[in-house]
Amino acid sequence: MISFRPSPPASFRPATRRGAKGLARLMHAVLAAALAGATFVGVLGAGAAAVGRDSGLERRLAVAEGTRGNAPGPAAGTGTIRVAFVLGGSGTEAADVLAPYDVFARSPKFTVTTVAADRSPVRLAGAPAVVPATTFADIDDGRAPAPDLLVVPAVEDPKGASEAATRSWIARQSTRGIRILGVCAGSMLLAEAGVLDGHRATSHWSRISSLRQSRPAVQWVTGQRFVQDGRIMTTAGVTSGIPGALQLVHDLAGESEAARVGAEVGYPGWSMSTGTAIADQAFNVGDAPVALNAALPWLRPTVGIGLTDGISELDAVAAFEVYTVSGAARTVALAAAPTVTTKHGLVLLTTPFASKGLHLDRLILPGAAAHDTRLLSWAGSRQLATTVLPQPRGPRGAFDAALEELSRRTGNTTAMTTAKFIDYPTAQLHLDGTSTDTRSTWLFVMTVVLAAGAGALPTVLRRAAVVRSARKARTTEPAHTAGKDRS
Repeated sequence: MISFRPSPPASFRPATRRGAKGLARLMHAVLAAALAGATFVGVLGAGAAAVGRDSGLERRLAVAEGTRGNAPGPAAGTGTIRVAFVLGGSGTEAADVLAPYDVFARSPKFTVTTVAADRSPVRLAGAPAVVPATTFADIDDGRAPAPDLLVVPAVEDPKGASEAATRSWIARQSTRGIRILGVCAGSMLLAEAGVLDGHRATSHWSRISSLRQSRPAVQWVTGQRFVQDGRIMTTAGVTSGIPGALQLVHDLAGESEAARVGAEVGYPGWSMSTGTAIADQAFNVGDAPVALNAALPWLRPTVGIGLTDGISELDAVAAFEVYTVSGAARTVALAAAPTVTTKHGLVLLTTPFASKGLHLDRLILPGAAAHDTRLLSWAGSRQLATTVLPQPRGPRGAFDAALEELSRRTGNTTAMTTAKFIDYPTAQLHLDGTSTDTRSTWLFVMTVVLAAGAGALPTVLRRAAVVRSARKARTTEPAHTAGKDRS
């Protein structure tokens, strides 16, 4: 039996075809957008990974000979007020440690040391690793004296398992009732340790909003260089640790000692009569150059930063911090030997200039490194462009020289944005940079073109398939029609 199946109405068939074509176009558009987005995000992800490798946060550091032992290392100073700087296991912010360390160590009233879970070199973001002088166990067991003041810097992963021992030890020290100074995003580590609950506190301006959501038991404050609440002080971004440390020198060692140290350090605009209010900050379009540097690090120069025994901690860290935050260059800690010992006893791991495969585009010599004849001779023998950073004088500090050097290389916008990110005053800066670093801008344009090309790929392939199909149809045309007169 033959069944009869009626055909759909003629008016229905074109509508069906139009719907199918519309759906096909939509699917192609979605696929194109997905490919473009995946390409763009993939490039940015690769850039972030490259930045992580350059900053040293993903490298396992070799322990240099003689930098690790069983006995606690010497502390800097012989003062009766003991200060311990906590070094995290996941990677620690360099300037959060070295800048306030220099402040306290300049006063004979204080004895300063570093403490970590073990004596393996601790990675400092964008700067040379530091060898801890003592461990949590040394202090717990009485082999090293307990601190009167604990300084907590920002760490890479304050919530992670790698900082579990650090959080636990900080909490135990807090129960002793000692003073605590949290520098920049070190407040995140303090908050995770439960130390800040019920207290007023501040942090880097970019962190406050998320901290208010994740740690509502803390009263988060903005627009303040530092916030004191009883025995706990927290500071705003990075360099705010310097005036925060000076305030504690005042509180613990007296006004005259704070004034003396402050004059040596040269933090712009600081005095004991200066208020703590600072401008509220937020991300804006002007931050684009630094944001692009962070996302697209390829082809940036490699800058050697010379270090030498006896260099001050502030001189040692300023150029590293400025170039790391700006993303304008990859930095290498360069010295004559695998380690240097700073003015106040910190042991830093460095890259010896005799290392094989070392390539630098230029060399920066801060502080005492400007007088290191071995560095100068090595740079001269290779005709390497060398910049000596001026020694800090009066109200101008090491960060002034570093930011002004950055402006000459990359332009004023990058230098000002970098100062904003590290919470450093800018009114006193002499920024006369006329050059502009366009490397990341061109890389961004190339990334957009690459993403657009990836998004157009489905359309190109579809049209190529149509062309091939048409060509095949012409070549397989029936023989009885091939010779007919088409006129």
